[in-house]
Amino acid sequence: MVKGQEEVNWSQYFNKIKGVCPWSKRAFMNDNILFVEYGDKTFNTWRKFFPAVKHEAFVYKCREKTSDWLQSKCDYMNKIDTTSEWLFSHPDGGENSTVIPVLIQQDREQLEHLRENVGYYEESSRDSEDAE
Repeated sequence: MVKGQEEVNWSQYFNKIKGVCPWSKRAFMNDNILFVEYGDKTFNTWRKFFPAVKHEAFVYKCREKTSDWLQSKCDYMNKIDTTSEWLFSHPDGGENSTVIPVLIQQDREQLEHLRENVGYYEESSRDSEDAE
């Protein structure tokens, strides 16, 4: 193993975030998340391949990227890619963050369906919606 390339305990991570992303652990356990080392020369090939596969998400491991870089890339990808939703996580992001920097590509329509039907929104936002 190359120094700095230690693998993440993804099972532990997805278990930790099940309160904010309840479907991710199931997707991981069913091998429906593909983990890819980010590379400037291969990224566009991988991202274009995503709609043709059955994976629920691609997680691009961006080991040396900053939070600002991830945010900028994520914003750009959400502008040009109308079928995917792009998210990012960085170790500096807090309690539910990944231990390495990542970009996450998911099917936009499927993700919205999961949020509406499986759960995502915090109870406080649901309570305020119910009160209206």
